[in-house]
Formats: sequence, C-alpha cells, structure tokens
Amino acid sequence: MNPIISGTSFPAIRGIQSGHEYYIVMCPLKRLKKVFTFDEGALPVEARAQRSLNADRIPEITNYILNQRDNYVFSAITACIDGESTFAPIGEQPHEQKIGSLIIDEDADVFITDGQHRNAAILKALEQDPTLATETISVVFFAQKTLEDRQKIFKDLNLYPVKTDRSLSITYDDKASSILSKTVIVNSVKLSKLVHMEESNLGPRSKKLITHSALNKATSELFEDITQENHKKLLPLATKFWDAVVSNLPVWMFVYKDEMSAHDVRKECINAHSVTLQALGMVGKQLLENNCNLGKELKKLKKLNWDRSNKKDWEGRCVVNGAMRNSSVAAKLTMIRIKHYLDLPLTQKEQIEENKFLEARNGNK
Repeated sequence: MNPIISGTSFPAIRGIQSGHEYYIVMCPLKRLKKVFTFDEGALPVEARAQRSLNADRIPEITNYILNQRDNYVFSAITACIDGESTFAPIGEQPHEQKIGSLIIDEDADVFITDGQHRNAAILKALEQDPTLATETISVVFFAQKTLEDRQKIFKDLNLYPVKTDRSLSITYDDKASSILSKTVIVNSVKLSKLVHMEESNLGPRSKKLITHSALNKATSELFEDITQENHKKLLPLATKFWDAVVSNLPVWMFVYKDEMSAHDVRKECINAHSVTLQALGMVGKQLLENNCNLGKELKKLKKLNWDRSNKKDWEGRCVVNGAMRNSSVAAKLTMIRIKHYLDLPLTQKEQIEENKFLEARNGNK
C-alpha cells in the first residue's frame, strides 16, 4: 500500500465483518458534496453498482427534512472506496485500535452503495436551510472495493427488503391525523379489539375486523383539516362518531362479542372494508357539519343490508362481480347509497354522480 500524501480524513470506528475491515464515521452534512463527487448515473448499468437516481423522490425526502427540521432521522449511508485508504488508530490498547482516523486518498473514487436519494435530498435541503451544515449523518465505508465487490454489496444490502406495513407506520407516525385515529382506537374498548394496529392485510385467521390504515383514512374524511393545533379538540367528535358507527353495525358487534368470525364478516360484508369506512367517514362529515344528532342518525345504519351479495345496493359501487372495489369513485358511490338509507339529501354534485352511475348501470342491462 502506497503512503497517502493528501486526502480526506474522518474520525472513525473500525469494525470487522466476514474478516474484512469497515469504518463508521459521522460526516457533517456540508461535507457530503465533497466526499461523493462521482456520479455513477451517467454510466451504463453493467459499469455501475447502483440503481439510477429517481429524481421524483428527491423533493419528497427534501421536504421531509425541512418540515421535520427538529426531529428528522436518517439511517446510515453505505459507501465503497475504490482506491487507497488507511486507518490510523489512536493507540496500542485493544480498544484504542478500534478508534482513530480514516484517511481516503484524494485520487480514490468513493461510491454510494446505499443512500443516494438521502444524499441528494440532503444537498437540496442544505440549499434552503444552511443551518443543517454542521449536523451529521453516519456513513459506513468499505475500503478497497472493486466494481464487482460493490455490485455484490449492493445486491446483498437489498437481498431481503421489508417495507414497513402501512398500518404500523401510521400507528408510529406523529402526524396529527395518525395521532387522532390512534387515540380513538386506544380509548375505545370495542375498536381496540376490532382494529389491527400493525397489519394492513388481514389473513383468514386474524381475529381483527379492520385495519388502522383503513380507519385512519376514514377518520381523515370526517374533518376538513386535521392539524397539530386542532386534533385534540376533534377527538371527542371522532370518538363519538366511531362509537356510534360500531354500535349500529350488528355484525361488528357479533365479532366484538366473539359470536361471529372476523374472517367471515370480511368475506361476506362490505362494511369491514376500507372503501366502506371511507364512505362512512364522508357521511359523518356531513352529519357533523349539519350538527345532526349522531346517535339518532346513525341508528339508521341498521336498516342497511351490508351483504356483498346485495347487488341492488352495492354492485357497481364498491362491488364488481362479487369482488370489492377500492377507489375514490367507489367510496363516493357507496357514500351516496348510504345517504339514501339515512334520508340525507344529496348535494348537486353527488346527484350528478348518482345520475351518471344509474345511466351507466341501466345502459348495461
């Protein structure tokens, strides 16, 4: 190994994986641009060890940093050094051998193997908020890696990706809408038994009836805007609404009392699906805006035949050939039908939507 005359130096911790050294450094955000100067995106796929940069992702991550300025968080960037580098420990003792300085030769190329979108977004955020400059992100460096080495590392790092379930993400989120729906569930004996807080796809053996992601989306339909300033004030109304809904859906109560299988209800009824919850949220918004008596009005939900086989009410709205249909249009058409049974007048826009639906359905007969 040739001595390094000039290069970039970082305080670092040295570790060992599969017999090879790697180094962890805390890199000031302002230095990222100087460290990662080589753009692999211009190379053909066989000559690089990274996917192409998706420019559409950058603004989303940048806005996350700027909007969460006081509590954003990032995992480490992984990088490979193709060229000379050296590690100088601070002393001779075993623990001192693991702490020191990583020096990267100025002629070495440093490639991002994992985290290119984070890096690009941070650089954009720095342009808008220079106070980020002295904050740091951890970088894991693998030294003396060839293209073939880097391609293998990229493949191995992405070998077993697991995307966080949407329901669990909402449960852990600190957005006002997430806090509101989570609090409604936790404070309700019935909903806490019926709602799955971690999974968005319920298997046949699940005893839960609906998902947190579905209830969260439906709760967002209840109010014009849910913010950090108003979500606590909205909690009593949201709680009252969903308690009344649960109490007036007999099959939900059967599941709550362990008198019916949650799987059977999901299979046979439309009211245990996200699209119908969204429709109920839309109905609830109008009831709240008109200061209606929720208990009185929502008792009428008992009149509805929620069976998926009830083609008169649901076919073409939220059911197509026996299968559930989940879209904003399906939610609106389902909401319109629910309003019919609650004796609520349609708005002019809703009436146009309903006329269009009836014309299309009658034309297909």
